Amino acid sequence: MKKYSVLIIVLLIASTYHSCTDLDVEPYRELYGKNFYTNRIQLLAGVQRPYTHANAWAAPTGQTGSWRISELSADQLAWPQKGRHGRDGEQWARLHYHSWVTQSHDPVLWSPWRLMYWGIGFINQTLDDFSEIDFAAIGISDTDRDALVGDLYAQRAWHYLRLMDLYGNIPWVTHVGPPLSPHTRPREEIFNLIEAELLRIADGMQILDRTLAGRMSKAAVYAMLVELYLNAEEWTGTQRWDDCIIYADKLINGEGGGLNGAPQLDPDIDVTFGNRNYLDSREPFFQIGYSRTGGMWLGRGDFGSYNERRIVGSRDNGNNGIVVTPNAFNAYSNRDLRKWSWFMYGIGTEGYGGYNFQGPYRDINDPYGTGTRTNDFVLQTEEFTGTPMIFCYKPIRVRYTVSGTAFSHPDDRPPHPTAAEIRARNITITDWFSPEFPGDEAKLLIEEAMNADVVNTTRKLFYIDRYDAAQRLPNPPGYGEVYISGSYINRGQYAADGIVMDDYRHILSCGAENVGARQWKYKLGYANDPANYANNHFVIYRLSWIVFAKAEAIMRKNGNQPTQEVVDLINSVKRRAFVNAVVPASEYWDTQEAVDNRDRYTTANFDMDEFLAERGREFFMEGKRRMDLIRFGKFEFGLDDWWDSGNPGTGYSDGSEGSINRDITRRLFGIPYNATEVNPNLVQNPGYIDARPR
Repeated sequence: MKKYSVLIIVLLIASTYHSCTDLDVEPYRELYGKNFYTNRIQLLAGVQRPYTHANAWAAPTGQTGSWRISELSADQLAWPQKGRHGRDGEQWARLHYHSWVTQSHDPVLWSPWRLMYWGIGFINQTLDDFSEIDFAAIGISDTDRDALVGDLYAQRAWHYLRLMDLYGNIPWVTHVGPPLSPHTRPREEIFNLIEAELLRIADGMQILDRTLAGRMSKAAVYAMLVELYLNAEEWTGTQRWDDCIIYADKLINGEGGGLNGAPQLDPDIDVTFGNRNYLDSREPFFQIGYSRTGGMWLGRGDFGSYNERRIVGSRDNGNNGIVVTPNAFNAYSNRDLRKWSWFMYGIGTEGYGGYNFQGPYRDINDPYGTGTRTNDFVLQTEEFTGTPMIFCYKPIRVRYTVSGTAFSHPDDRPPHPTAAEIRARNITITDWFSPEFPGDEAKLLIEEAMNADVVNTTRKLFYIDRYDAAQRLPNPPGYGEVYISGSYINRGQYAADGIVMDDYRHILSCGAENVGARQWKYKLGYANDPANYANNHFVIYRLSWIVFAKAEAIMRKNGNQPTQEVVDLINSVKRRAFVNAVVPASEYWDTQEAVDNRDRYTTANFDMDEFLAERGREFFMEGKRRMDLIRFGKFEFGLDDWWDSGNPGTGYSDGSEGSINRDITRRLFGIPYNATEVNPNLVQNPGYIDARPR
């Protein structure tokens, strides 16, 4: 029996000449599970405690949990080193290269394990406490009791599902306390235990509605069963496609309820992830609840740049960590609205479909004010400090001339040139090198930014001095030169220049501040809208994912060949990525060109490779990619245009290739050293070093 004691410590001092020699500890009140919970509010507090803990591991909120290791070990997101930032003990490189270790402490293995079993501890403690309560005596009906207890069982099943997904063979613990060293159980047994628990509680779970936003419901239980059955062949060796379809249909038909009315696909690509998604979206079946006003929010810490609030008018900057890999960004066609809405990338002013998150970014210089943009531009602050912020993948080199009379050498100043004198000299780009953005539009936009107001008083003088100094050389080149992006090895040393830059690709250890597109799928809103700002819930299961699961099960039952039902299901989700209030269906979606480009699917142009590709596009950064790759047999990265992939023929210009570990055993993470060190009953997964003495 668990008890909680509130203690009065009484120090008895024998005399002022002697130290304390006697200590009485007298409990004046003892709280047990059966008398700690006396009303519904206290019961709900016990049920909801594991949800607040799950914020740490189930979503991209800054800790290394299930989401982070699932996505950073897959092929769409990476955390490159950027100059002096991002090395972080090489843990992100180990995820990228599948080189995590079990012979010593490795936080990428230990942190998710620790956090999820910690959460299971909260759940088991509350279930043990609830087992001692006379619910009727405190006015709780049997129905309400079953709903509260079922919520806890569903949470525990979810924790174990994620642990089984990542680590495979794990202990199953249902009480706090003994056994202190639980034994490893095979993955198939864990699967069966999760399935049995979900089936047992399903009928008694509450139907999803808005009051259950961020909590377990019948819909969440059905969605977990869909995930179990979708991955059953990988997790147990036995296909369960029919069961996957059965539970997908239950959700599609509304048998589990809906967050904001009957479940249906959201009309556009943004509402599901917006800062009012818990109020406006009809897709989610289970999400992690967040509220900036409540003190816990999804944020942009891992994704946002150092100057992000000046780019998007938010309250917060980021730590400039996670970026989008080129194969992920380039998987979207230029007609795909998701490419324009969900990413910050490139150079341009027009965008597409009403979206434009391209640079150079005009500065929202008052993030707590109106959110209107000025004539100033956001500048980089690190490797290419003072140059316009552009998110890109390949180098940009600018050669330019400056009008007017040269200023004196900086060493001969003061007086410093005045703002008017600086403004009077005009920068003109004469040689624009950018494999990604070769056109005149990009060149002219950068030229405008180099001449803009904020640069006039800060960076423009640097450009001018650089140009003037070059002209004082014995053999003046006739131009000044700066880089805006590129591989950055050491300050002032570029990995590539001149003619070799056109086949350049960034590598993980040599990135710069602006390397890579940045995800903007979860838009926080503006800081001047505090009622809604950063209240986005992070979606775990949604209707689109269920539709894809059903389609995949049907297609796999059909020998991996598409049926008309399969392509209709996928197209029902994909259509909104090509049609909105700005872009009518007749402009592209309904045309033969859309079919020819494999943007709209038919049974003739859809196959399993395209299925995986479209899964990646639709569920980008939702925590699903690693398991999708495994299920499709692609976790060893047989993909084109992948950073450091090591694929034959895709090495770098110097002949080097990446070093991703392609051992199939990496489809499971190793049991962390910190766990095996203290529990002799844990069995290490195949392919990993067991460092315990024998």
